[in-house]
Amino acid sequence: MNTELFIARRLYSDKDLKSGFSRPIISIAVIGIALGMAVMIISVAVVTGFKFEIRNKIAGFNAHIQIVNYDNNSSYETSPINKNQDFFEELEQTPGIIHIQQYAMIPGIIKTKSDIEGVVLKGIGSDFKWDFFQDNLLEGNIIIVNDSVKTNKVLISKHLASLLKLKVGDDFRMYFAQNPPRVRKFNIEGIYETSLVDFDKIYVIGDIGHVQKLKNWNEDQISGFEIEIDDFNDIDFMSEVVADVVGYNYDENEDLLMITNI
Repeated sequence: MNTELFIARRLYSDKDLKSGFSRPIISIAVIGIALGMAVMIISVAVVTGFKFEIRNKIAGFNAHIQIVNYDNNSSYETSPINKNQDFFEELEQTPGIIHIQQYAMIPGIIKTKSDIEGVVLKGIGSDFKWDFFQDNLLEGNIIIVNDSVKTNKVLISKHLASLLKLKVGDDFRMYFAQNPPRVRKFNIEGIYETSLVDFDKIYVIGDIGHVQKLKNWNEDQISGFEIEIDDFNDIDFMSEVVADVVGYNYDENEDLLMITNI
């Protein structure tokens, strides 16, 4: 028999304690311990759930694993890689990998009649997986991107919409610090909210074709690939698997590839 359980039963069932002063003290102690355990279990459950939600939302913005140019740094100005890679088909067939998509990013400034805000235009292609933004969409619709015609429709966050006094259907101009400076006019197709302010206040989701044009890239040049895996607990292992498939080698354009994860 469990020693702790045996002692507890003897104390609680002792006939001499049933009418004595120790009986209510023992009852209060038992209730206190039970409440303490319940609070700890709830606290752990809340923290675990919070961690799970934060992790999924960060992965929703940037995926689990990225393949990018080795020259990329912590800024949002990215160096291109070629989207036509020999390893792509092998990665798609690798167990544990759910989805692979291309993206391109460029920083810019949204300016309205009364407000101005620095943002990042994240360009996505027809292969983009919309599940995350569909679940966090508040108003409007997701945008339809195809490979033949660029769309001027974008998604912005509720944070940006409130800050800049914009709504679904409104147009706005985004300025890009280039030589000479460039400007693009976009139309708001939908508004999302993830409650991750550090991301909501930055990202505008649009057509990758605009980013390629603004950066003077051709249609085969992108910022990188985003890879979604089926189990976050395997992210370190899967990063090594991707690295083994891709290899830290130069691609056909002599760009050195690098594998990172969230």
